[in-house]
Amino acid sequence: MNRPHVHGRPARYDRRTALRFGALGALGAAGGLAALSTAGCAATAGGPTDRVTIASGYGISYAPLTVIQERKWLEEALPDRTVNWTVLSGGSASRDAMLSGEVQFGTSGLGPFLISRDAGIPWKVVSGLNDMPLWLVATEERLQSLEDFGSDDKIAAVQPGSIQSVMLQRAAQEELGDPHALDDNIVSMDHPSALQALLSGQIAGQYTSPPFQFQAVEQGARKLVDSYDLFGRHGFNVVTATEEYAEAQPEVLEAFHEAIARANELITDDPSQVADILSRADDDQTSPEEYERYLTWEGIEYTTTPHSLVEVGSFMASIDVIETEPTDWRALVFDTVADEDGS
Repeated sequence: MNRPHVHGRPARYDRRTALRFGALGALGAAGGLAALSTAGCAATAGGPTDRVTIASGYGISYAPLTVIQERKWLEEALPDRTVNWTVLSGGSASRDAMLSGEVQFGTSGLGPFLISRDAGIPWKVVSGLNDMPLWLVATEERLQSLEDFGSDDKIAAVQPGSIQSVMLQRAAQEELGDPHALDDNIVSMDHPSALQALLSGQIAGQYTSPPFQFQAVEQGARKLVDSYDLFGRHGFNVVTATEEYAEAQPEVLEAFHEAIARANELITDDPSQVADILSRADDDQTSPEEYERYLTWEGIEYTTTPHSLVEVGSFMASIDVIETEPTDWRALVFDTVADEDGS
């Protein structure tokens, strides 16, 4: 097949191009850099000290956060603060919201976190959320491998620079000999919208996450790439905060980390109970039985320990997606998880 050629790609992501290309959402590149230089008070520190706003996302990766929200564990731990929740799509959206002071805690896949950190964004990992396999799925019979994708075959991911796009680059390197061979095929789309686009034939492929990849296969799609075949077991999403907010509010970070650990333990010990919580939270659009099956899928582990930051970051540096290769995962995290067995 005639695969697309990548034109005009920067040799490496410097601070500005990393923000512009696949790592910046609503603020725009100039706005993001301006935020870095002017948000030294309320925005970078995270806004008012009596309010805690947390960004969640789409999918069962965020199950621990849903449990915390529904059980109001943070309200119990932090009675002098108002706790708010919002749903954002992708790590760059969380980062932008943190820089603007709209949220105090964001969530991000490893890709956007590492790109933004490399670009000078002053954030670190408060806690891991889970290890999960990520799949590229397709429905058309002609698409049996990456070799079959042509220049007009669009592949949905949350954004260029997302953990899914990084996994696609690793797969392209192994199968096609060029990690950037399919970069121009990527279209930005949140997971629920992309699933509908895939099933209706609007896009050729979707690089997604649980439960959307499972639902796609259940409705006739096939798995073409499994990220565990590329990196082995790896981390997926992490919870982040700015360094300035962490310095000003260490007790909030500790309370949130403890709540995530508690939620992860509940998911592991009693997935049926958590499945009921998730089903009620989404107004029974997905049954408790389905949620329990997804939560206990082989290869999924809910853990606060961040895994594969160095391995994924090293790959990203080797293909010029980030400038500096990370060598110590502890340099990327707060004390909340620095004593855990991360990587």
